[in-house]
Amino acid sequence: ASVGMVSEDIEAQTMISSVEDTPKAVKEWLAATFTKQIFGRRQTVEPPKFRSIVQAVRASMYVDKITRKASQANITVTPATAMLQEDLNKWDIDVFKYDALTNNKPFRGLFGEVLQRYGLIKRFKINLTHLENYCALVEQGYNMHGNPYHNAVHGADVLITTHNLISSTGFAAWMTDIEIMALLFAAMIHDVEHTGTTNNFHICTSSPLTILYNDRSVLENHHISTAFRYFQNEESNPFSKLSKDDFREMRGIVVEAVLGTDMSAHFTQIKNMQNALFTPSASSKDKAAFFSVNRNTALTLILHCADISHPTKEWKLHKKWTDDLMEEFFIQGDQETQLGLPNSPLCNRLETLIPESQVGFIDFIIIPSMNLLGDMFDALLLVHNEEMDKEGTKKHDVKVKRPWEARLAENRARWKSLVTPKEETPATNGRISEDEGEKQDTKSSSNGPVQKSSSPAAAKQPPPAAKQPPPATPPKQATRSGENGKTPPVGSND
Repeated sequence: ASVGMVSEDIEAQTMISSVEDTPKAVKEWLAATFTKQIFGRRQTVEPPKFRSIVQAVRASMYVDKITRKASQANITVTPATAMLQEDLNKWDIDVFKYDALTNNKPFRGLFGEVLQRYGLIKRFKINLTHLENYCALVEQGYNMHGNPYHNAVHGADVLITTHNLISSTGFAAWMTDIEIMALLFAAMIHDVEHTGTTNNFHICTSSPLTILYNDRSVLENHHISTAFRYFQNEESNPFSKLSKDDFREMRGIVVEAVLGTDMSAHFTQIKNMQNALFTPSASSKDKAAFFSVNRNTALTLILHCADISHPTKEWKLHKKWTDDLMEEFFIQGDQETQLGLPNSPLCNRLETLIPESQVGFIDFIIIPSMNLLGDMFDALLLVHNEEMDKEGTKKHDVKVKRPWEARLAENRARWKSLVTPKEETPATNGRISEDEGEKQDTKSSSNGPVQKSSSPAAAKQPPPAAKQPPPATPPKQATRSGENGKTPPVGSND
């Protein structure tokens, strides 16, 4: 497994370095954040593969149920609650506004509302008081370091995006109740107690967390450990009624999904899903048998994409996320300078090219990742329709929605228009003055990618929309897949 990962990372690095019209600093950041040459992939017990779709899927009916069902919880309708009931299923929900309405305590109402919509509160006998106590701990954990980006608002955004990805596409119909709850829980806690610095920073400074987790997915391991440590107090354990088997399964899904948010594993994760979708079986006689998607691999990809999804949201939200993320990077750069360490990619306030980094992040990471996610959803719908044909049952003419495509194309074009021409020396490091911003309707400055690790080795911190390089020839726009229904090749030589 480790040999395979090294090979994939070498190919990815070669591909990144060969692409033209991409600044050297952006190439270095992509390579540093999304590849991992020295760490092997952990071995896990092979989880079950998706069973016949016909046993679980009633996609259009399920989507209708999830998107239309109002919460039945007997709670006071505060402005924050009213906003959730109205906007929770909207792709461009303003999570910053929601956070303000909750006085920076977003999870206490949000997590319960999301679980309620799937009927999980009743299904697993969740104690609402204990749930609120647990969410309070998660909020405190997210905000303990005062991070500009990796805070409770980011956690809430990823939770809402994960919900929208599995509900609007009908994917939740393929999932068991425990899988739905585990994935939503993983989305909520995936960055709890984030330090505002990358994995590479921890490794380079030999931090206590690095010593504890042996340099491997340092922050991701810490998030998982912290989330389960909060259960130690009985009155903050909302899942105490779960059977041992259910809790064990839930924990396994959460561990794998959160570890999958380590940006340095991006290419391996993308390649695994590509192989599952586009490597036909020699004995296949119908389309439904052409691919075999591992359940945990699918859930992990969903969380990974939700984690880096802010470039797929409307410009004002994406711009805000970018500004916050870049400020967090710059704070780390200031610390590195004080410690006499070289600045990690995108962490130098005076040299970082923000528009260029965003274009590179979108081209190399976001477009290929979101296209692949859409292909995965389409593939499962294909299996469903094949099963309907076999049974002589009317199949659903449902096209999986890709709400991210239009926004992604718009945001890429906007950043591209702000790129400094090569012949000019950037005096403002890619930022825009307020006057220029108003003229271009971009408000103020522009900022770079969302990343979880931003240095060579392994790091943890995605840029505002970044998480790993894509095809050798970056796509010009956020279209669906490449020709023949495949996603743009991530490491096309594989």
